[in-house]
Amino acid sequence: MTDVYLGLIALGVLVMATLQVVAMVAALRAARRLGEMAGRFERDVRPILANLQKVSEEAARASAQAAAQIDRLDALVAGVARRVEETAAAVQQTILQPARDGLALLSGLKSIIASFREPRQAREPRDGREGGDKTPAAPDDELFIG
Repeated sequence: MTDVYLGLIALGVLVMATLQVVAMVAALRAARRLGEMAGRFERDVRPILANLQKVSEEAARASAQAAAQIDRLDALVAGVARRVEETAAAVQQTILQPARDGLALLSGLKSIIASFREPRQAREPRDGREGGDKTPAAPDDELFIG
């Protein structure tokens, strides 16, 4: 009976050893397949990563160029604004100021012509003889208090 038990133990150990060998072979195959899959994945992903790196470099270059263009545009707009202000000042200096002077001259001429057109009585001082209701004031009446 002990021989039977010993035989059963030996058979169990043999089955366990076989199962362990089969499990090891299966694990080795799985590891090999996993290594192959990792290699394929790496081969497939490497060009994608290279393209992503190129796209990133191009985006950085485009961003730098856009920033430079914005700086140039800002300088251009500032220069145009400065020139417009200078031109407006020059126009005001060369056209508007002489126009104002001309208008002042015309206003003076208008006043002169108007003074010639007024009736003669309006220009002469009133002494109380012509058409006035007031009587001339005596020189002492102006100084009287009371």
